[in-house]
Amino acid sequence: MDFVMKQALGGATKDMGKMLGGEEEKDPDAQKKEEERQEALRQQEEERKAKHARMEAEREKVRQQIRDKD
Repeated sequence: MDFVMKQALGGATKDMGKMLGGEEEKDPDAQKKEEERQEALRQQEEERKAKHARMEAEREKVRQQIRDKD
């Protein structure tokens, strides 16, 4: 009977434990991947803020030029 069940389920036997409420296999590199993802998000946020500051400085420069013309 076990043979028939394994044939019927194919490669899904590993996932059956999870579906039935068993322990989920943990990725050994999950912590490292999460830290890398968080670092990438921080870096993107810093780059976005720097870009925003540069754009605002350029806008202020144009505003000042307009004020000086009058």
